[in-house]
Amino acid sequence: MQSSVPTPAARPNSAASPRLVLRADGNSRIGLGHVMRLLALAEILRPDFAEQLFLIREPDAALIEQLLAAGLRVEQLPAGQPLPEEAATLVRHILRPTDVLVLDGYDFRYEYQNTVRGAIARLVYLDDLHAYPLAADLILNPAGGLTPRQYELRQPGARLLSGPAFAPLRAAFRSREASKPLALPDTVLVCLGGADPTHQTQRVAAELLALPSVRQVHAVVGSAYPGWETLSAWAEEQPRLLLHRHLSGPDLAALMGQCGAAVCSASTVSYEYAAAGGGLLFLLPTADNQHDIDHYLRQQGMALPYPSAANVLTSPEAERVAQRLRHQQRQVFDGLAPVRLRQEFRALQLPPPPFYLRPVVATDSDQLLAWTNEPAVRQFSFTPTPVSRSNHEQWLAARLQDPNALLLLAQDAATGRPAGLIRFAIEEEKATLSYLLDAAFRGRGLAPLLLLAGTRRLAEHFPQVRQVVGYVQGANVPSVRAFERAGFQQLPEASTDGVLTFGWHTAGTA
Repeated sequence: MQSSVPTPAARPNSAASPRLVLRADGNSRIGLGHVMRLLALAEILRPDFAEQLFLIREPDAALIEQLLAAGLRVEQLPAGQPLPEEAATLVRHILRPTDVLVLDGYDFRYEYQNTVRGAIARLVYLDDLHAYPLAADLILNPAGGLTPRQYELRQPGARLLSGPAFAPLRAAFRSREASKPLALPDTVLVCLGGADPTHQTQRVAAELLALPSVRQVHAVVGSAYPGWETLSAWAEEQPRLLLHRHLSGPDLAALMGQCGAAVCSASTVSYEYAAAGGGLLFLLPTADNQHDIDHYLRQQGMALPYPSAANVLTSPEAERVAQRLRHQQRQVFDGLAPVRLRQEFRALQLPPPPFYLRPVVATDSDQLLAWTNEPAVRQFSFTPTPVSRSNHEQWLAARLQDPNALLLLAQDAATGRPAGLIRFAIEEEKATLSYLLDAAFRGRGLAPLLLLAGTRRLAEHFPQVRQVVGYVQGANVPSVRAFERAGFQQLPEASTDGVLTFGWHTAGTA
């Protein structure tokens, strides 16, 4: 671990491979939510970034140990430095042109972002306020139901990823045991954040213990919780209360699975409970920035407001309500958020496409037939024999009338020349793609851009699609690399006889 800013002479070689640089603060005063989100993101993206650097001010000793144990290199930044100066320092001494920088914190506003953006490859911002302009290329907001219209995005081409489909959760909370029975709601978890900055853990536990239907309460706090001694002394007089402090991810996930009901802050911990097994979830917002998650979970039928806990837990319908909430939680928390995040971070590093997509029309028939019968295309086609004009025209006419088909032609933005084709066959929640590039446009790195642009257009037109797949002959190395660069991941279980299957998981409509 380094504890000081390196001198200009020690600045790393900018030609190095991309690093993932994470910037957040956390301790007993401000809580650990921002740091925990970035820890989860680092864990998910570890296969794609050989080096991960965490920048932080005033971390507690236990937090430093946790960051180092996660395989991160830690750089402690000066505590009293004004943020504009910090941003300038990062640009001069720490950041590289190939870095992907992720910010999580309410003080990293537009001016800070705009300063660092020019020194790096891409900027990502984790946000739950949508309260000020942003200079980031990618915005992650764990709350669902948000659109770019609720943001002022000043970076050209900036994208918003919203909802649990893209929420970074630690590995322990991503395993899904569909057959595991729901625990009874007479055992209740209380977790209001690791630091519980509003000091409500004891009050909530006492209110739950007063309910005759509650058999046991498990209260969880983190290492940064400031009132541990007071809480422990009180808990000694509560035989139905068990206290837990600084649980590991696996231990917390296991405990959540034992609790059929939970009172959580409207933050990452509520998502962890829903993803780890779920049940009767009551939300108690402990900060203004939790409004969106609180609203989203309740609106989608995955949680209830904490003031209703006494009535629900003492009701004979408690188990039925718990099953209803759990069913909806499992529909939304499908365990694929890490796959989607890896896809998006790979795609994030691609340049913008030098073409635009438009729907194929009947007058494109000759161009499509010429492409189809080109020897280089037929070589790697699964049906290598040339296609007759009559068969092609019948096929195209049928596809243009098919509501479950999407054919998109790429046209060069500078010249207007047809550059390639990507098409999709949609069957319920799955779409199968195929694509080709005109000979004049090959060898320019356009294939991954076409795959990505086409897949995103598909998601706009067919929001019910949850997975896009493409099949490639293993000998077709350029196409294999194109899928990988675009963020698609190989599906080994579906790859046979020299044919590789690549998949892309969309957010779909949960």
